Amino acid sequence: MFSVSSKHKPNTMARVNNPLLEGTSGSIGKTTVYRQFDNGTFSSKHPDMSGVIPSKNQTKGRKRFAEAVAFAKSVMRDTEKAAKPKKRKGSPVYHYAIKEYLNRYNLDKPVRLLLTGAVKTALEALSLSEHQLRAIAYIKEYEKLSNSDYRKMNAVSKPTATRHLGELTSLHIIQSNGGTGAGAHYTIGSWWKDNGLIFSKKT
Repeated sequence: MFSVSSKHKPNTMARVNNPLLEGTSGSIGKTTVYRQFDNGTFSSKHPDMSGVIPSKNQTKGRKRFAEAVAFAKSVMRDTEKAAKPKKRKGSPVYHYAIKEYLNRYNLDKPVRLLLTGAVKTALEALSLSEHQLRAIAYIKEYEKLSNSDYRKMNAVSKPTATRHLGELTSLHIIQSNGGTGAGAHYTIGSWWKDNGLIFSKKT
């Protein structure tokens, strides 16, 4: 839904004389678009976008948003994950998860880890990859991570994800629950406790 306030209207629009449609803004299906102007309600045909070829950046942006939506849906399906992120400024968990994916799991930007100085220093000494840091950020937020989660956030193959997660496991930064298939996931490992670091929301 949207509205436009202007003294002038495009020539391609027609004034709406139906009292039931006065004040309407937005589109009805893929046929008609209604807009509000200073001098009333006007309608036009829904724009035909079938012949429009999106740019490379537009295609990339749409793909990332689709991935964010898929991520948010996976969060909502998992009751444990859905209970973790807090609502911010009244945003539902679903919308928060989309924003979280777009902001944090962005391959074009450095990972933003909300960790204390001591934890950051300890992790930097291990020379972890950006992909692995994303995994740590994810577990910090949701407390568990699957191989599928890792692949989606880093755009890597299953063998690569398995190898990266295996490295984190060998360092005891994360640990496997021993499950297989859809039930397999990783949680925080003993490394944090062994190094005197408490892994919690406050870090």
